[in-house]
Amino acid sequence: MTKSLAERKETGSHYTSSYLSKYMAKKLLKYAEFDGSGERQSILDPSCGDGELLKAICNEIGTENLEVIGMDTDKEAVHNASNSLSASNNSNIHLFNNDYLELFEGDTEYDLFSEIKKREDFWCSKNEEDGLKKVDMIIANPPYVRTQVLGADKAQDLGSKFNLKGRVDLYHVFLVAMTKHLKENGLLCVITSNRYLTTAGGKDIRKFLDENYEILEVIDLGDTKLFEAAVLPAIFIGRKKSKDETKNNDKVKFFRIYENPTIETAEECSSLFEILSKEGSGFFEADKKKYEVTVGFLKVPENPKELWVMASKEDNEWSDKVKSRAEYFFKDVFHVRVGIKTTADKVFIKNNWDTLEDFMIPENEVLKPLISSDYTSKWNLPNEVENLKILYTHEVKNGKRQAIDLEKYPKAKAYLESHKEVLAGRKYVIKAKRNWYEIWVPQNPDAWSLPKVVFPDISSEPKFAIDTNGYLVDGNCYWLSLKNDENTDLLYLAVAVANSKFMTKFHEIEFQNKLYAGRKRYLTQYVENYPLPDPNSVHSQRLVELAKILTTNGLSEEEIKTYETEIETEVQQAFGF
Repeated sequence: MTKSLAERKETGSHYTSSYLSKYMAKKLLKYAEFDGSGERQSILDPSCGDGELLKAICNEIGTENLEVIGMDTDKEAVHNASNSLSASNNSNIHLFNNDYLELFEGDTEYDLFSEIKKREDFWCSKNEEDGLKKVDMIIANPPYVRTQVLGADKAQDLGSKFNLKGRVDLYHVFLVAMTKHLKENGLLCVITSNRYLTTAGGKDIRKFLDENYEILEVIDLGDTKLFEAAVLPAIFIGRKKSKDETKNNDKVKFFRIYENPTIETAEECSSLFEILSKEGSGFFEADKKKYEVTVGFLKVPENPKELWVMASKEDNEWSDKVKSRAEYFFKDVFHVRVGIKTTADKVFIKNNWDTLEDFMIPENEVLKPLISSDYTSKWNLPNEVENLKILYTHEVKNGKRQAIDLEKYPKAKAYLESHKEVLAGRKYVIKAKRNWYEIWVPQNPDAWSLPKVVFPDISSEPKFAIDTNGYLVDGNCYWLSLKNDENTDLLYLAVAVANSKFMTKFHEIEFQNKLYAGRKRYLTQYVENYPLPDPNSVHSQRLVELAKILTTNGLSEEEIKTYETEIETEVQQAFGF
């Protein structure tokens, strides 16, 4: 019986299609020094599933000079892999139904599982410091399981064992384990989530890969949906460095593909995999979908906290010019914060408070209008934003933030107590010695009344809007507020710049965390690094004027379009273009 999609999601396993397996096998063997003669080479898939990746390798070069090793925790999948590979009729194929990570138990002695102990020559070597026999090549599609699914204890245990910090994804663990298992100068071809390329949280994995590999190629498969995993995948191909090797990854080939339905003219291709074989950037169409392909060289900064930028030479040069001509960056003049995190939205946030019984409708003093991503737009906020309200449980007294006294708000108290089981069940709130009824991340209550810029976390286009009404901001949005007592005109300048196509281009070059259907993330770590032109220039002053016009209601679509066209011209000139 085939493993259900639900079961595969739970374990993080998503088996590789035959087409994608063939593509990865060809990519790996492109870099392998393998001519079929000489010493037999070993190839491992530590999470082999039904064996498609190993089968693709065998189909490309045969098995006569290969030692093929596969392992998976799924007994049924290993059985299917055995049947699939049995056509090769070769004694050099070895499959195991075990947990690969158990090979790395202990410090120098490995608690090998019983069936592997019978054939220790595959796994043990007296010549290796760690006792683990190394392999020549690894090809893999490891499980995608994040900390929340692994469980805190399991994640902490794996993080400690493999020297990983922060949020641990199971594929992070596999990357470290596979690197330990690979010979010096051995090849790794692995498909994982692409998140480590483009998020601050991926800095440890970026650093690990940069330090341990000569990175040969990175292929961001974007939203092509080549298999059922919810993540957007990327293929990493690298050659493991020797202990004393210090070669820099300063010219790494990259390939990136994302769907782009707005493309008007595209080269017709027979399939998505024909597009993947293209050597240059361009627009392509396959299976009635249009894709944008970017080919270039990856910048791996010396500082691992910086993101890996995948862009063409021309785009990199353009982006560098923009940064060099900036008077400030957003982080110099603004606080960039995420909104409120209640961790119990169904209790705290409603658009129909008035439908409750009167004795449980919270007092107006603690019911606040809330800006959520569903009620965001470019320039100004829609009227509907006033319909959504949050029961806000915090205030500032004597300069300190504190939870409200429920005795002063009997209706709010009655309502919250009707949900006490849910709220008190948030163990982390109690562990932090907070009141059971508190919002988890309330932000600064005094800051809400200040003028601010609000924008959604996820959007297909920039939606930066001015709020001067003192509304609160939901956790699916971010907001800018001025540092110190800066001129509020800077907020209007920020809105004009951030909403421009000019800044969208900058964002797409510098911060490549794309999602499905062209949507992008607008995280603090991205927006705080937006450049800002000289506020005193005539172009910036005109941008402020235009933003103030656009943030008023009552403009026709034609008027908005005219002003936005002028903004594009002024932004370019403000940065010297």
